Amino acid sequence: MGAVTEVLRWAAGADAIPEDEDFDDGVLLDLVGQHALSGRLERRLSTGPEWLRRRLGGPVVVMHAETLALVEAHMRAVERIVAGLGEQPPPVLVKGIATGLLTGDKHLLRCGDIDLVCADGGPLIETLIRLGYERTRAPFLHELGEYTREGVEIDVHAYLPVPGYGAVRDAYLTPPEHARTWYQPRRAPSMHAIRHARLVDGGTVTVGPVTVPDPCLLAIVLCAHAFLNFTNMWSLSHRAKPYVKLAELADLHALVQHQAFDVQRFLALVADLDAWDAVRWAGWASTVLLGRNPLPVVAGIGPFPRCLWWDFWARLPVDEESLLLPGWFDLAAVTPLLGSRIELDTGCPTPSWTVEVCRDGDQVTVTVGLPERTDAAIERGRVDFGASGTEWVLSGGQLSAVGGHDTCELLSGRRVRLRYRVPRAGGEVLVGVAEQDASGALLSAVLRPATWRSEDPVGRR
Repeated sequence: MGAVTEVLRWAAGADAIPEDEDFDDGVLLDLVGQHALSGRLERRLSTGPEWLRRRLGGPVVVMHAETLALVEAHMRAVERIVAGLGEQPPPVLVKGIATGLLTGDKHLLRCGDIDLVCADGGPLIETLIRLGYERTRAPFLHELGEYTREGVEIDVHAYLPVPGYGAVRDAYLTPPEHARTWYQPRRAPSMHAIRHARLVDGGTVTVGPVTVPDPCLLAIVLCAHAFLNFTNMWSLSHRAKPYVKLAELADLHALVQHQAFDVQRFLALVADLDAWDAVRWAGWASTVLLGRNPLPVVAGIGPFPRCLWWDFWARLPVDEESLLLPGWFDLAAVTPLLGSRIELDTGCPTPSWTVEVCRDGDQVTVTVGLPERTDAAIERGRVDFGASGTEWVLSGGQLSAVGGHDTCELLSGRRVRLRYRVPRAGGEVLVGVAEQDASGALLSAVLRPATWRSEDPVGRR
């Protein structure tokens, strides 16, 4: 691996001591923040190479001091929320500061947003609004919304998902040779839920005002979260973040060593929640990136299927270096493995639609033409350049979009036009359209690659 990722892996607990000094300090420190490793790196620097301590010691101390200040802000925020709930069951905090609170080791404390699993979303959301929080992200799947006040973000969860491959099998994920369209059968992944009652029944630990899961359940939560990030090659947040956050893997090592970690309880939870895929993947990732699998389950063996979008799955190569960098994925390497078009075999005909991709200077325009009429309640589209992209939704004549576009607008003739600023070199883009009924079930979905060359307009159906 490169010099930057070598230092990151060492900070997270890998044995190999960094020797390559050829890296940009600013780039590395930014990645230390994204991997939430400031505390771990500060501790390891005290016994690490002198040249590394000289270059990074000061900035890392400042970074971790800022993290600890944010921890205090998070603790005060949770204390006010719990007090505001009165007699209502307090929420359980997962991820973030949970491992550091359980172990009592301040070097393991890491902060992003505050993830709270609630017994009842209504009273918790009412409390947040009463305390001056504003909703900054709408509900989505298991998330009841994001609420922000003075830089503190609260993610309210109805439950925590434990994903698995379910009916997805690697053998089904090779496109047929010489076929223009790859009709991919629907292979539903599995998804079990960890709800507030399970977290509480499992024996939560309270540190000051904060309630966190016991080490066994928290380890499964971290495995599930990391596995979900890895398998889903699409992220609606479009934050600059790597596929694998090393702090989550490093936390697993700390949790397994916790005095309250019970191997038999952990294995029983894995079986009950059908968390085998997530736990085996986490064992593989920890072995590959940190040199050892800490979990009492045999590590999985790749390749691991990955979800492109919606219910589209593919067998794609994994560049271990890229898992730790925020560059997302290289479409030039992905699209040759997908064929010219993928259509989800739902049993319903796929509507006729068109896509045009053209460049003008440093701007690329993607125009999707939708059929004149549709019986679908919702039409969705996705545009992905690998490092940035957009998901748009058209429902009731109203268009909304999230992502990295400059503009997204609905034109006459039911055309959706998106504009992006991208590098001048030629490139690849994935474009998809799907239809859903009122319940959100997919009626049809199509995904296809498109390309352009520098300064050349390209139009494709």
